Amino acid sequence: MIADARGRGHGKVIVLGEHAAVYGHAAVAGAIDRGVDAVAAARRGPLALTVGGAFAVAVTASDDHPVAAALRAIGDGLGVTDGVAVTATATVPAGAGLGSSAALCVAIVRALAGARGRALDDGAVAELANRAERSFHGNPSGLDAALASAGGLGRFVRGAGLTAIAAPPLPLVIGLSGQPRSTAAMVARVAEARAAAPAATDATLARLGALADAAVGQLAAGAAGWPALGAALDEGHRHLAGLGVSTARLDELVAAARGAGALGAKLTGGGGGGAVIALAPDRADAVLAAWRAIGADGFVTTLGGAP
Repeated sequence: MIADARGRGHGKVIVLGEHAAVYGHAAVAGAIDRGVDAVAAARRGPLALTVGGAFAVAVTASDDHPVAAALRAIGDGLGVTDGVAVTATATVPAGAGLGSSAALCVAIVRALAGARGRALDDGAVAELANRAERSFHGNPSGLDAALASAGGLGRFVRGAGLTAIAAPPLPLVIGLSGQPRSTAAMVARVAEARAAAPAATDATLARLGALADAAVGQLAAGAAGWPALGAALDEGHRHLAGLGVSTARLDELVAAARGAGALGAKLTGGGGGGAVIALAPDRADAVLAAWRAIGADGFVTTLGGAP
């Protein structure tokens, strides 16, 4: 065994296209510069994991716990059942729609593979991490694991995977609503809306996908494309709110960001709580101050780094 093998997984944000991606449309997303770091070391006893930061959990692979189930899936995939302890630290918030569980799974995969002297490419890491993600999300699309592994910015279509976008780093401000969220519940809400009004809902989902497709060029253009991208964020939020996945608190954070001079803002991820993103390259401090004035925390990040 290689002593103190290390692994890292990135958190992520969806820029545009959440929920639309469930129905075959495009989504655009990127890795953020916060994530999970893991170290694997030899130990006596069963495969074990301790996570500090956002998760604050300690398990062995045989425990009845979602994190333990994820650890077990990764260990089984790599042929590791005992003799290793993984210690991980998360800097990405948990339960905010920022890909924390995928980042954790990717970090564990890389650390355990390294401990066994195995070199896995990004695709293999993402595949095993996505298998482990089922412990948290049932049937994940694969987007979170792909970005947690590969980093960067990408256009994602379910079934086709992630295509990298060559673009300068994108500065964003992320606001945390403090509301618990359930992606599954929000996906079900959109499905209910679609059952009640299929034509209108499908048109909204198609428009969200079209905004994501247009964002590829806006991102590639760098700062010159940011005003159009900001307008697309605003429109995307309106459509998501119309689908019923926003909340009064998310709307409040989005409005506060716009009032503080952001080029655009929207919820990110499944909705129903979690986080918002704001594109405010010259007004990040003002946006953070506006959020803090209404009791919300946030941080500045850069989208599109590599592991």
